Amino acid sequence: MSLFRYLLPLPLLVLLPFATATAATKSFIGAGGMVRLSHPSSVSPTRTFAGRALMNSGWRQMWDGTPVGRGVGVVRFWQIARPRDGQGQVTEMLQVGFSRSAAVVATCGTAGMTSGNGRRLPNRMLGGHRWTAYANGDAGMSQSVAAINLRTVVNGTCYTVDRITYAVKAAAPPSRNAPDQATAAATMDAILATIHVGGRR
Repeated sequence: MSLFRYLLPLPLLVLLPFATATAATKSFIGAGGMVRLSHPSSVSPTRTFAGRALMNSGWRQMWDGTPVGRGVGVVRFWQIARPRDGQGQVTEMLQVGFSRSAAVVATCGTAGMTSGNGRRLPNRMLGGHRWTAYANGDAGMSQSVAAINLRTVVNGTCYTVDRITYAVKAAAPPSRNAPDQATAAATMDAILATIHVGGRR
């Protein structure tokens, strides 16, 4: 599963999704106004942060087995899609969380990111803030996960954004009405491009 699209600078990444994704038509405000974004009406925000075999549950993703620490899951979006290779199903996801715990804030940009499959990416600008970026992933049996993990500290608060692709080749095919993977991925990337944290600037 290629991560090439995630290696693009955010200014280019912002332009890519809107070629195929539904235009963002709804606003989401969470964490008392500290997280704001737009999303298409075709996907709904949830507060469910369940894990999977290769993905921990909770408000942020940790790739080295350490606990997620004290924090709050603000929102998760997800869409089941038809995979590019035609086998099983794939879920494209985006989740946002935050923490004001001093212990979490102190290691916000590095905690949980040093797995054997992880690598540091160039910093990204998103919503007027600079984010530390990592690529992570794992695979086992018929499942695989690939993620871009973004971390930043604004006004003493650690914010996390996890953009995740989770594939299960042994799963039953998605419904006939499910989007293809490229469309679902573009939808999540379009939401990602609208994220603003830390109050209005």
